[in-house]
Amino acid sequence: MVEISSLDDPRIAEYRFLPQRTGALRSGERTIVESEVVARRLLQHEWSSEIVESALLAPDAAERLGNLLAKRGVPPERVFVAPKALMERIVGYHLHQGVFLCTRVPPQTEIAALPLPAVVLVGVSSSTNVGAIIRSAAAFGFASIVCDAASASPWLRRCIRVSMGAIFTMAWHHAHGTTEELFMQLRQRGARLVGAEVGAPLVYSAFAWSKHDAIVFGSEGQGLSPSLLKQLDAVVRIPISPAVESLNVAAAAAIILAEHAEWCGLVHERMP
Repeated sequence: MVEISSLDDPRIAEYRFLPQRTGALRSGERTIVESEVVARRLLQHEWSSEIVESALLAPDAAERLGNLLAKRGVPPERVFVAPKALMERIVGYHLHQGVFLCTRVPPQTEIAALPLPAVVLVGVSSSTNVGAIIRSAAAFGFASIVCDAASASPWLRRCIRVSMGAIFTMAWHHAHGTTEELFMQLRQRGARLVGAEVGAPLVYSAFAWSKHDAIVFGSEGQGLSPSLLKQLDAVVRIPISPAVESLNVAAAAAIILAEHAEWCGLVHERMP
């Protein structure tokens, strides 16, 4: 392991002043995994040896994770150790923990090979919302997460952290083209496109859900546009009090995905 004593050490350039990056993050680009719990969840997968490049750790975390990093092929000269106070100066914000991994984004799954059911995000630009939706999707048995070109990447640092590493267990696809093209490709894959939108005629709990569904959630501010709604096979709503205009997209997703899982029998609880 390498002890870091300077903010300007070029070996830790990937960790310096971590930005709140938004938008697309393509396969092969670098991203950061933070927190010990999430780092362990990544490193438990054998395929992580193909993408983890280095680590920046507080001394106590280095003792706990050293063997696991070595098992995944991270050489000791790429495991950097620094005091927590220096780490905070390096990354640019206050830390509750001292664990960071620099990884490459793994290859995405092509639409034709995506397992169903899937969650589809259209214009969901908040990395916090994307991460929360991914966590709910994994919890309720969904196999895939699909983002249109205007949505935040599921592999952004903040998305990974908020999802608690749930993205590591799911197939994912971040589209390059138009949302209309994405819908067409999903339908060719065999998906039934079901949107969630305020004011839809059908209540979500009365809908006959299917394991072939791709459930579409729109942007935080605008939802799904009228032109996109026309391209869906069905649209459902969550009944709410008129005192509130709409739910946060991550909250709405959790409600609908839970109903879908119950209907389709996707979740099997582990008994104590």
